[in-house]
Amino acid sequence: MRLDVRDLEPPQPMIKIVQALEKLQKGEVLEVLGSRPFVHLLPKLSEMGYEYELKETEEGFLLRIWRSDKTEPLEKEEVACAKELEFEITEETNVGELLKRVPEALDVLIKYGFTPLKNPILRKILPHTVTLGQAKRIRRMSDEKFL
Repeated sequence: MRLDVRDLEPPQPMIKIVQALEKLQKGEVLEVLGSRPFVHLLPKLSEMGYEYELKETEEGFLLRIWRSDKTEPLEKEEVACAKELEFEITEETNVGELLKRVPEALDVLIKYGFTPLKNPILRKILPHTVTLGQAKRIRRMSDEKFL
């Protein structure tokens, strides 16, 4: 299976990759051609037990991903421990950090249209790459509604 995500704006490349990973069978390889080197995705792939190879080509960055014997089932949700520390929530707040510290924020974000967070695999990967401000712009949300 091959994906070309070079012309997509974040977080669309991540969404497409996760959708393809959900269909990936043992023995199959997913090849993803991107314009960036997938720096936020690679550690998460390793955590989930996927193996990968990344090469820079004339076309862009070619990421090859395959399942290993250690690959976690995609339905399994990561349980994060919420930190007791107080912190200020602004447009610069990383969505992953927010969800780690305030798990109940997930329902609020989904309610206001951040529907990719419904997918447990996207919740493992996507939030760590997006700030609340970026999510607001992606959803074309007004300042009033955002607040």
